[in-house]
Amino acid sequence: MVKKRLLLGLLMAMLMMMSAITPAAADGTEWSRNELEDLVDELDTWITATQRPLVQQFLEDVRDRANAVLAQTTITDEEGTATKKELVYALQLAADVNEADAGLWASEPFVIYAVPALSPEMRLPDKLPRDGKVSDQIVVISAQGEYEAASFVIAPLADVDELTFTVGDLQGDNGTISADNVDLRVVKTWYQGGTAWQSYFFDNTLDVLTPELLLHDENLIQVDHNLKKNYLRVDYPQGSQYVDISGSPPPAFSSYTEPVEDSPVLLPIALHQGESKQMWVTTKVPEGTPEGVYTGTIAMTADGSPAGQLTLTIRVLPFELPAPKTYYDLDKDFYVMIYSSSGLKTALAGTGGNTQLAETRLLNQFRNLVEHNVLNLPAGGYDPNQPQLFLRQLELMEEAGFDLDPLFGVGHAFPSNEDYWIWSNYLNAKKQYEADPTPENEALMNQWYQNYLQTTVRIKSFIEQAFNAASAAVGHTNLYFDGWDEADWNRLLWQQEVWDYAINEVGAKIFATGNAKHLDLPIKEHYLNWSGEPTRGKADAWHAFGDDKIIASYAYPHTGPENPDLMRQRHGMWLYKANYDATYNYIWYLESQSVNPWGEYVDATFRAFNFVYPTQTDVIDTIAWEGFREGIDDIRYATKLKMLAEEALDSGDPARVAAANKALDWLEETDERKVSADWLRSEMIYHILKLLDLAAAE
Repeated sequence: MVKKRLLLGLLMAMLMMMSAITPAAADGTEWSRNELEDLVDELDTWITATQRPLVQQFLEDVRDRANAVLAQTTITDEEGTATKKELVYALQLAADVNEADAGLWASEPFVIYAVPALSPEMRLPDKLPRDGKVSDQIVVISAQGEYEAASFVIAPLADVDELTFTVGDLQGDNGTISADNVDLRVVKTWYQGGTAWQSYFFDNTLDVLTPELLLHDENLIQVDHNLKKNYLRVDYPQGSQYVDISGSPPPAFSSYTEPVEDSPVLLPIALHQGESKQMWVTTKVPEGTPEGVYTGTIAMTADGSPAGQLTLTIRVLPFELPAPKTYYDLDKDFYVMIYSSSGLKTALAGTGGNTQLAETRLLNQFRNLVEHNVLNLPAGGYDPNQPQLFLRQLELMEEAGFDLDPLFGVGHAFPSNEDYWIWSNYLNAKKQYEADPTPENEALMNQWYQNYLQTTVRIKSFIEQAFNAASAAVGHTNLYFDGWDEADWNRLLWQQEVWDYAINEVGAKIFATGNAKHLDLPIKEHYLNWSGEPTRGKADAWHAFGDDKIIASYAYPHTGPENPDLMRQRHGMWLYKANYDATYNYIWYLESQSVNPWGEYVDATFRAFNFVYPTQTDVIDTIAWEGFREGIDDIRYATKLKMLAEEALDSGDPARVAAANKALDWLEETDERKVSADWLRSEMIYHILKLLDLAAAE
């Protein structure tokens, strides 16, 4: 709060002036009595000017509430802040409606804004979109077979207990897109830690209202704005109850045993006057849908009465998207991966051995991953004591649509950590020998090294067994084993004997997370997940060691930030243009005995790592997870552009060659870190269509 140091003799004057002093609320919003009065005067002007009765009534309601606050002798910071926000909201709505067509939302108890779905702007109840406009048109541009996101914001002029939506089929000149391919969900805002939207580091000094969840049933989560707490509905056989999932840490919770599910379809939503609500539209254009424009409607009913409709238009492009390839080489796949605890062994343990529930949950989760472009999910590790679980999981992965060639995550490639002390003793003995090269010190060093080699016998046997079982199951030997996660230099050296055996004796490949230290290893892994910012310098350094070297990126950032634009950029074109081969980030969702998967807290350092939130049989998507999908689709569009450009260059046709060079130069010269991702997508589509038209005309 702004404070003024005044002399004691001015105390009475200060008290008289207190209501006119400008406070700064906890959220940074400043207000003063004079400012509130000025805003009310401005609102009166709009009330007189508007020709819309429902808008006029809304503005009058806001004005009356503001005048009631101004009539008080003392206005608290909370009241002043809330009143200013409400007035600013009403004034923006009045101005936005004034610029819209006269008949648009003139008879409905709300106004609708069309907005970019994957915006960096947080869409909150007390704000109207700065990047949208009042409209009844929702427009989607989609390749054949592609999922696409669209969004709109409802600004209620009055309370509505039940608003329902009915989606119709979309008609085009060349066919129909069934309404079944359009999914509506509400974007749920709830309280997260102080770094919400931008970071995965935890700050428990603030609770920030944040848009994140995509729900069919908005009442699955209840939010207490006074306590700033979130409650999750659990539907027990004896009746539903809301469970507190807030706190640092939150109460223990198991998604495997607690009956939590979202509705399969959108349920009616409630509207409160002056509180915006964002809706999310996901479209899926079926494979083989002919090119063209398809139009349908989303009709609305407010408390049983018709309440207007939106027109949904999908422009279907004349192509399907290819699997993603790398920017630097169209012959190399770009692998889409994510750390995940979704495995059959884990699911069986969590469900108490309920095979049907475990497999249902796993298959639903696998399908969700595939629908979001994750086609290279690691297999979770072979267990020689339960080999049938690994093999059954491979069957479920294949059924869901994963690409099992290459197969990642076959097992680990390092000795038991319980024996690491033997390696440490060897290193100490080696250091002692190098400082004092006596026969006794040499013998001691050699003895400890032999002891270390004995610790590798079991893991070498495991690698061979797992390699043979996995290769027999998937029909190839393109199999990756995992090194120690984020190993320091001594742990990297500790693994070298095992890596050498796995690579040169068994024929396996190695994956590891790390950093620049891995460049100095004598025996290098095939796949380095290099933490931090992706750069071409890092990619060039790693690729220099061989054509089989793969580089990916993680922790830039980890999952957790809800911002869909951020997640789209960091998992999409930023990686692609840096000449990386994959994205492999931590983690889809985190759940353990000590971590509530619905809570915000992991430990004093980190927020929850979530792209999705698990239910008993499935997961609930988030706007960040949709951003991830679009980031990979951006790479697929870029791959399509480069494929067409390569064909055009090979054609020898001057017009096609010129268009190809123009497209490739544009793609290289455009700084994907400085331009809008939506703009980048639209420009790629422009170049793709140009190349297709020239090819058809030849």
